[in-house]
Amino acid sequence: MKTLAGLTLILATFSTGSWAEPVDFNKRNAHIFCSSHLAVISESSDKGSEEYQALRYLSGMHRKEAQAMGATRKHFMDVIRYLEQVRDSDTEKWRSLSARSQEVCIHD
Repeated sequence: MKTLAGLTLILATFSTGSWAEPVDFNKRNAHIFCSSHLAVISESSDKGSEEYQALRYLSGMHRKEAQAMGATRKHFMDVIRYLEQVRDSDTEKWRSLSARSQEVCIHD
């Protein structure tokens, strides 16, 4: 009976694709936030400027990391939509999120 239980566990593990490393959702979510926030702030930069290019590059790096951890287009779109709403309606919260972005997305 032990063998059957062990086989069931192995099959369940294999069928759910758990052979890969488990996803660190905190890290994935940080990459989603960073990619989204950097994309939103890049909108206010001149598209030909070095600042714009740097922000888009960093945003893309975070996006690739998040996608490798299973993030979907919807994850990014939801966060971007939220950030745009905050930017347009709550200056203090936007400043706080921007400060957090500098700590997490650029300096780490």
